[in-house]
Amino acid sequence: MFLSAQSDLSVLKEYPRLLKSWYWYSGLCEKLGRLPSRRDIDPIDVKFALGYEMLIETDRKNMNPRVRLIGTITEEFTGLPHSATGKTYDAFLSDESRIKACNYLITALDQGQPLFGIARYARTNGQTFSFARIIYPLSPLENEPEMTFAILEKFKENDDREAGAQKEEFMKRWL
Repeated sequence: MFLSAQSDLSVLKEYPRLLKSWYWYSGLCEKLGRLPSRRDIDPIDVKFALGYEMLIETDRKNMNPRVRLIGTITEEFTGLPHSATGKTYDAFLSDESRIKACNYLITALDQGQPLFGIARYARTNGQTFSFARIIYPLSPLENEPEMTFAILEKFKENDDREAGAQKEEFMKRWL
């Protein structure tokens, strides 16, 4: 679901981090008078989301996005035994999930609007994970690929919210 100033944001009431991120992003767009670029994102302004963020480079040609930055909690849910930063989605997502994820990024970029939804993906090992997220389109910088910024919330492991919540709580202790 695309989110705009005219959207009914009540759908986000059970996702306080995502709602707060919507207000942050829309305020930033209003302040700048345009879509922000990655350089416009100040970590101080998104303290509420640190650990739950992703900065993603979109690759339309190969349908294989690259992780440019990933929060520690989000990284835990990629299922990689090492850092996901710099990795392409094929390192941790099945081909079908990788293409589906890329299509969501492209849709947000093409529409120039944030895209909210519940994402469910399969890892390369067949296990699944899901989460609520908003994908925020970013203005491209000179000679850089298209990028999006995403905030995630309410992780599930293999469709089990309790397992996802326990993993999330464990990771919070390290922040």
